[in-house]
Amino acid sequence: MEQRVSLLVDPKGKSGVVPVLISDILYLSYISKIRKVAFYTADATYYIMGSKEQWTEVLNNSGGNFLDVDRHNSVNISKVKRTDAKPYFAYFEKFRRIKELKCSMSARGYNDLKKEQSVVIVENSIKKLVPEFR
Repeated sequence: MEQRVSLLVDPKGKSGVVPVLISDILYLSYISKIRKVAFYTADATYYIMGSKEQWTEVLNNSGGNFLDVDRHNSVNISKVKRTDAKPYFAYFEKFRRIKELKCSMSARGYNDLKKEQSVVIVENSIKKLVPEFR
């Protein structure tokens, strides 16, 4: 059974809370202006009190695979489809779209993400036996 987290529909909590699948979260970001963590999915943005570091740990301990990529953002490693270097961004769509979500990263975060993605790719690859012709 997939884990869910209850999040606020709006920053002030006037619309209540909804359960959100952890696997649907693309990335999270601390927004200092409202002093809340924003959780971004493909369809909506949700909010909750706390720190980005705390929620990254909570999500990882609940079956997620999130990585801090800079002081404000953490990404769901399995949801990142492509990246850009200089400026550093993570994207969650395979192909470019007009209003696609993107998450900024630091150089360290970019390098850490690339290392993590290469580990995931190696773990998920299927080894095929190829006949050797002489």
